[in-house]
Amino acid sequence: MKILGIIAEYNPFHNGHRYHIEESRRRTGADCVVAVMSGSFTQRGELAALDKWARSRLAVENGVDLVLELPFLFACSRAETFAAGAVDILRAMGADWISFGSESGDLAQLSEVAAELAQHGQELSAKRGELMQTGCSFAKANELAVQAALGADKSRLLLAPNNILALEYLKRIFYWQEQGSAPMPVTVKRYGSGYLEVNERMGFAGASAIRAMKAHSEFAAYVPENVADALAEAFERGWTPEHAQERLFQFLRVELVRNGAEELSRIYCMGEGLENKLKKEIVHAESFQGLLSAAVSRRYTEAAVRRIFVYTLLALKEREPKRNLYARVLAFNDVGRKCLRSVKKREERQIPVITNINKDYDACKAAGRTLHYDILAADLYNILYDRDLYRFSDKVVKPYAGRGCRR
Repeated sequence: MKILGIIAEYNPFHNGHRYHIEESRRRTGADCVVAVMSGSFTQRGELAALDKWARSRLAVENGVDLVLELPFLFACSRAETFAAGAVDILRAMGADWISFGSESGDLAQLSEVAAELAQHGQELSAKRGELMQTGCSFAKANELAVQAALGADKSRLLLAPNNILALEYLKRIFYWQEQGSAPMPVTVKRYGSGYLEVNERMGFAGASAIRAMKAHSEFAAYVPENVADALAEAFERGWTPEHAQERLFQFLRVELVRNGAEELSRIYCMGEGLENKLKKEIVHAESFQGLLSAAVSRRYTEAAVRRIFVYTLLALKEREPKRNLYARVLAFNDVGRKCLRSVKKREERQIPVITNINKDYDACKAAGRTLHYDILAADLYNILYDRDLYRFSDKVVKPYAGRGCRR
């Protein structure tokens, strides 16, 4: 069985995602599409618009054969960690290709830049640090450091979010190539609109633009019908990211007031006085956005601060959490079921497979505290969305098993 791997968030699944799946399948001729998908929180530290169980089911109903959860400790993290975890899981699952979207669409150019970024890693890090000391933000310092090392044309690739992730995927794939075994990369040019954009004529819109739409009549043109129905139902129940975000703010207020600066400094990725800044600003902040804006600085981007807020609520106080690899099954169809059986029988590159956390004892033990944070993040997600904590618990919900396969 030839396996095509895809790394996604599907937040929400839209027409551009379906195009990516179909085009990747056409180019590779793969028998099975396996998606590694972030769970309750995204790479930018945001609450997903729909829960991971709904998003994985919708993905299977729209062309994916098997959906695995990217563990929280990889998913809600900086781009390099996000990419490494996803690539490593797909490689361990026996993926022959990994396909990703990019604004560039030029695999040769992306590969050249990724190789040079890896080669000049230490030099870029040092230059970035120097620039930040002069007042540059992290993003601007990174752009200027890359420009100095690789030239202006190549540095412009880093201005687009999907290009950034594509370069990280390629760097990790190249690492495994050096070890002697790696999937082949495939990139599909983003078609129709960027992350924040809407292209009405083509029927494409970026995920962020879709999340800003609140009426079925607004987003129906840009997502498959079943996704539109799922979003409309969630919004009718009051399960909106905005509502959950403000609830997060209230819980965060409690943690920031209750804990002293020394205790807060133990939170993963907290440092350089951010704990003191948060203690000071929480007294005056009147909203989530207000606190977020006050905390963003040269050192901490908006995404980094969002992630730290989540780490705070999860009491993630490990200096460098151990990240274990495993395949946590969220949804599959008949083809995906066959792929799982094949992986379980394979000795080479096998990783623990978890389909039921109440029964797969050995696999859960191997996953360790990495799995603990997946479950904890799901519980937090349900609390913030004001959903039934038992009914939607990771210990109760089972993977979606679809019949047949969609092409």
